[in-house]
Amino acid sequence: MLGLVKGNDQTIGFVYSCLLSGIINMDEVNRWAEKVIGENEVSDLPDYIFDVIDFKGEVRELERLIGFFPNWRCTKAQDRAVYGIAVKRGEKLSQDDVSFNEEQALEALKKHPEVEKLFRETFPFIDF
Repeated sequence: MLGLVKGNDQTIGFVYSCLLSGIINMDEVNRWAEKVIGENEVSDLPDYIFDVIDFKGEVRELERLIGFFPNWRCTKAQDRAVYGIAVKRGEKLSQDDVSFNEEQALEALKKHPEVEKLFRETFPFIDF
């Protein structure tokens, strides 16, 4: 089901990973939840998704709301590619947060176009 539940959490794991990495913000997560609800049968959705629409708490509190630690299973290179999206969105990477620079992140994104495809499918309302 949709990648939103424990054991099948690729979608929520990707969203959570993007949020933890600072690639997206909480307002964009709220918009994503609205999109998910609008595109699916309400009965098919986990209960937490309805709370995510209005959630304004700390990023780490979202995990408690979801009820489990969502996990996006990816390679190190794919994880680095996500930061390439941040760079494309105009973000500067801090060496305090990551061990690579903007150029390396963009190169990883170039080598892993599936990451940008997943981002655009997950967040079609974000243009960069």
